[in-house]
Amino acid sequence: MNLWFIFIPLIAAVIAQLVKLVIYGIKGQFAWQDLNSYGGMPSSHSALVVSLCALIGYFEGWESAAFAVALVLAVLTIRDAGGFRRTLGRHAQELNQIIHNLNPDEAAKYPHLKERLGHTPLEVFVGALIGLIVAVGYILLIT
Repeated sequence: MNLWFIFIPLIAAVIAQLVKLVIYGIKGQFAWQDLNSYGGMPSSHSALVVSLCALIGYFEGWESAAFAVALVLAVLTIRDAGGFRRTLGRHAQELNQIIHNLNPDEAAKYPHLKERLGHTPLEVFVGALIGLIVAVGYILLIT
């Protein structure tokens, strides 16, 4: 098994998370716990799966079964990050607003829900671009 198929996508995801921390820092919203957060610019999920997909396509072949599996995984992951989890974030916003409108004694019974769960299309695109750049950088480095 080629361990670079694991390490390079993980490096792409970490780079995306570090970029996210820098962006939050520029906005004055830096927090170390965001290193492992969902949502925001860029999508580390997209960076990870696009990097994996590009590596497998290049090294195993664009018509291989492994590339097909990686592509399906990438589509599913990106769709989930930009669709389903984004919808969950919107639901959390609505529920938090309902809780905020309750009287304080009643509202104290409910936790504040995390609202930043999914990604906008731009966040997904930038994450995918980071994943592609990291994979292509690795390919150019070793060939």
